[in-house]
Amino acid sequence: MRKAASIGVVIALLGAASVALAAKGGERARVSSLTEAVSKTIQASSLRYAFDVRIVREGKPTVMHVSGAWAGSTISVRVRMGDQKLPDGTIVPGPDGAELLDGPFLYERAPSFIVVLGTIKWLRVAVASLSPGSGALQSLHQLTPSPLLRVLNEAHAAPTTPAATLFRGPVAYDDPIVVAALAPLSGGVQFRDLHVSASIGADRLVHGIVIAGRTADGKTTLRIGASLYAFGKPLQVTPPAEGTFIDKQLLSLSE
Repeated sequence: MRKAASIGVVIALLGAASVALAAKGGERARVSSLTEAVSKTIQASSLRYAFDVRIVREGKPTVMHVSGAWAGSTISVRVRMGDQKLPDGTIVPGPDGAELLDGPFLYERAPSFIVVLGTIKWLRVAVASLSPGSGALQSLHQLTPSPLLRVLNEAHAAPTTPAATLFRGPVAYDDPIVVAALAPLSGGVQFRDLHVSASIGADRLVHGIVIAGRTADGKTTLRIGASLYAFGKPLQVTPPAEGTFIDKQLLSLSE
């Protein structure tokens, strides 16, 4: 089998669709600032999430759907590109990929458009063999809520409801933290006129995020919509079964 392509191959195709932000009814504890809610969310022992990135250029959308679970050193992520419509009207499902960080190993599943032989679909990499700044680990963390929360932390957002359950406001597009957070999701395209919206739950955690902007020429728009939920719930992941993955070390020896 050729080296299993990183999930970064899928990211490079880009895209997304909006996620509705739902908030439970009832009385809520007030947070004094969005920064406080972001801090509490980052400290959550675990959470599940889904977010869509939607880039529209001159009426033509590119969509990427991301879903996953995050609990300290355990991260499970799935990525799927939006469906494509062929000239004859046929709908072709978009390619997908997955990554799993489980204890000492990082597993990368070959994107669906990569042809692999037999049952081998995953590449297993020993985390100890990777540097802290390795591209594989960076691409994985870029597909968690962490970059979106960093953008919220830089925003000049104010509560729009008396109970501070919804915050809205602008964020500087050229802020280095914002640039670094959004570049991997936007294909490196810089979007201006950035605005954020964050919904806060009764637990004073961030439950919904919307980030929107446009390019300087106004021809391309960006919308990222995210839902965060199941905070603190036990997270159990099942690593790929024996016979469905190959170790990177063995693969390197065979090349």
